[in-house]
Amino acid sequence: MAAKRGDDKAWNEFISWCGERGLKAVPANPWTLAAYIRWSERHHPYPTVAKNIEAIARVHHTKTRKRLDRHPMVTSTLSLIETCAKAKKSAKDKQAALFPEDDILERQATGKDKAGKTKKNTGTAKAVKGKGKKTAKKKTGKAMSASPKLVSRRRLKS
Repeated sequence: MAAKRGDDKAWNEFISWCGERGLKAVPANPWTLAAYIRWSERHHPYPTVAKNIEAIARVHHTKTRKRLDRHPMVTSTLSLIETCAKAKKSAKDKQAALFPEDDILERQATGKDKAGKTKKNTGTAKAVKGKGKKTAKKKTGKAMSASPKLVSRRRLKS
């Protein structure tokens, strides 16, 4: 019964979509179904679109004996949407991990970067007090300073 309710919902959405655009839903032209797929792409995730098209094809097949889901235009449109959905998903996966944890943990543990080079100390210059001795760490990198550097100290003539 659950499949029938899903079929009815998808079929009713397709019928209303066709009605809004003045298109014939039964028998539907493969171009109509392909256009519906492109519209549906913006309103539903790919797995839902694919399930809806299967449901629409089943109902359409019972009414007209035509298999719209096997038409080359419909199959190529579905595969195009699937490819785009996979590309978006992989782009989100790459974007989500700005700093991969394993990379950071590896660098901290080994003290080396990906190329195998030893990391340089990029700390700011500080005096460290310890048992009466003063040692200073040398600034080797181009780290940003907390206070802005003055460009010029000349006096303005008034």
